[in-house]
Amino acid sequence: MSTPIFSPTGVDGVIASGNVPTWIIQEESIPTPLTKESTTIPLAAFNAATTVKADCHHDMGDVSFTRTATTRDRKRACETVTVTVKTGETIEGTVSAVYDQQQLADAAAIINAVYQAVPEGKTVYVAMAFGWDSHKPIDATTIVDVYRGTVQMRSKNTPVDGEDLKFTSTLATDLYIEDVEITGTAG
Repeated sequence: MSTPIFSPTGVDGVIASGNVPTWIIQEESIPTPLTKESTTIPLAAFNAATTVKADCHHDMGDVSFTRTATTRDRKRACETVTVTVKTGETIEGTVSAVYDQQQLADAAAIINAVYQAVPEGKTVYVAMAFGWDSHKPIDATTIVDVYRGTVQMRSKNTPVDGEDLKFTSTLATDLYIEDVEITGTAG
C-alpha cells in the first residue's frame, strides 16, 4: 500500500455531475450470473439491445443504494471487550427517472426507456462507473460498481410544479460488487 502524499492544500475531487454513467442491464444479458466473487462483467451486456444507459434520464441522487450491516455481538472468554461481528447485510436500492405516461404506447419513446427497463418483478443489474465521463464510450478500461436487485415496486412520484414527471422503482438488492472490470468485446 502506498503512503499518501500530504499537501498543505486540499485535493480536488472529480465533480459528480457528468461523471457517473449508470446502466440498467437485464438479467438475461449476462450469460453467467454474477456472484460476490465475480471480478468482471462482459462488455457485451452494456451493448445489449435491452440495456439502458440511464444517467441522462435521472437527476443526481435519483439512483441510490444503501448498505446496512447485520451484526451480532461476540465476547470470547479470551477477549476483554465485546466485539461486533458482521453477519450479513441488507442492501436497499431505488431508481428514479423521468417518464411520460402519454408516451407509454410508443415503444420508441426514449423518455420511458428506464421506466420500461425496471418493471415490477424483474431482476436487473445496475452498473455505475464513478468518475467516468458520461459522454465517453464505455470500454475495457472502465471500472464499475454493480448491484443486482429485483424490482419490488414501481410507482409514479407526486407531481411537483415546475419539475419533471418521474417514477421511482424500489429494488430488493441481493448483490453488490465493487471495482468490477469490463471484459470481452462489444458483442
